[in-house]
Amino acid sequence: EGEPVWVDVRSLSSNVWSLLVSGHSYEVGLQRESENWNVDIYGAAHVVNAVDPRRKALRLAGGSDQGLLKTAMPGRVVRILVEEGQAVSKGEPIIVVEAMKMENEMKAPTDGVIKSIQVAEGQAVDAGSALILVE
Repeated sequence: EGEPVWVDVRSLSSNVWSLLVSGHSYEVGLQRESENWNVDIYGAAHVVNAVDPRRKALRLAGGSDQGLLKTAMPGRVVRILVEEGQAVSKGEPIIVVEAMKMENEMKAPTDGVIKSIQVAEGQAVDAGSALILVE
């Protein structure tokens, strides 16, 4: 119904899981399809999208229409995957930033050429820091 639900999940086999939801236990079949999960509970099919709020924040931090990639939260630059002058396609991984103990590949916000890299590997960055400009 559009509201978040916390679920305790345990694997029983490769595609069969035990779910504990609000004190009720369910045995379900799960199959990954793109960004969604197809969930079968007692023969009733459901489509579910599970969102990690940290990954969502980083994914949505793709920058402005001008191609400036920014961080959504504080972290550390782990790897820079491109060089200035390199052509990139929208969605291509260009930098890896660690935030909240998770490494997150950040992608080019637009097709273009790497105009400037404004950080260095190992550098700590604040939320909203400019990382890479793609023009």
